Amino acid sequence: MTTATIHTPAIRAIEFINSSILFVHLDNDRTFIVPLEKFPVLKSLTPEQRKDYEIIDESNLSFLAIDEVYSINELIGI
Repeated sequence: MTTATIHTPAIRAIEFINSSILFVHLDNDRTFIVPLEKFPVLKSLTPEQRKDYEIIDESNLSFLAIDEVYSINELIGI
């Protein structure tokens, strides 16, 4: 029996497009468009606060201005 290992894509970078869209760039060359309407806390961040983020364990996103961590699955709607 052969077992397959499933690779969970890693967050490579993020990019905010105005105050309504977040691009999540993954290590498999895919980019997800995340409408910030689904994440009002992220939408309320100032442009400076949006620059101050950290990718944790390649699959979680944290901003220093808020006390929340977002997983890749949460961001892309899985």
